[in-house]
Amino acid sequence: MKDQISADLLATGAKVAPPAVVATATAVGSINPQSILVWLTIVYTLSLLLTNVVKHWGTWMAWFDGRAEDLRRFWAWIRRRG
Repeated sequence: MKDQISADLLATGAKVAPPAVVATATAVGSINPQSILVWLTIVYTLSLLLTNVVKHWGTWMAWFDGRAEDLRRFWAWIRRRG
């Protein structure tokens, strides 16, 4: 993501969302306090993964392009041999 404003909004949302969701769910009574840590860990891990993917999007696309090129070469090699 090249747009700095969007990146800042995404980072802010990733930092604010977990505590806000947990506070709301606890107040409503839909989750008990014992499961808060588990949910926070899951949300935090997913937000880190999303942030990493978005931050390094060009690297991910280059990696996928490289694997696609490897598959094309492999397929061409199989067709030549058959």
